[in-house]
Amino acid sequence: MMHVKLTANYFLTSDHSKSRFGQSVLVNRATGQTFLPSDTLAAYESWQKMTAAQVVSKMASWRDFSDEERRLIERFSGVQRQPEVPGRKTRDDFRSQRPLTSNWQSR
Repeated sequence: MMHVKLTANYFLTSDHSKSRFGQSVLVNRATGQTFLPSDTLAAYESWQKMTAAQVVSKMASWRDFSDEERRLIERFSGVQRQPEVPGRKTRDDFRSQRPLTSNWQSR
């Protein structure tokens, strides 16, 4: 049985009475409400409604997890993390670059 803390308010677990056949559930720590991947929710007031699978995928992008935790997240969300390719620029690499300017803007 596995338990993955996603945020202060939400965790993913396979150790719950609503977890069946190895399918984990997303749990709201404050309310105890559980969500299956296809259930819809607005996890926070500022978020749009989306499926629990999308919520988990979004929350999982905020920090690193162990390989075992990542597998549980991927099984729930249906989204697999893309392996890093040596030499390929990442989104963070592009953010650090200065914007291009043309001659007419610099005059």
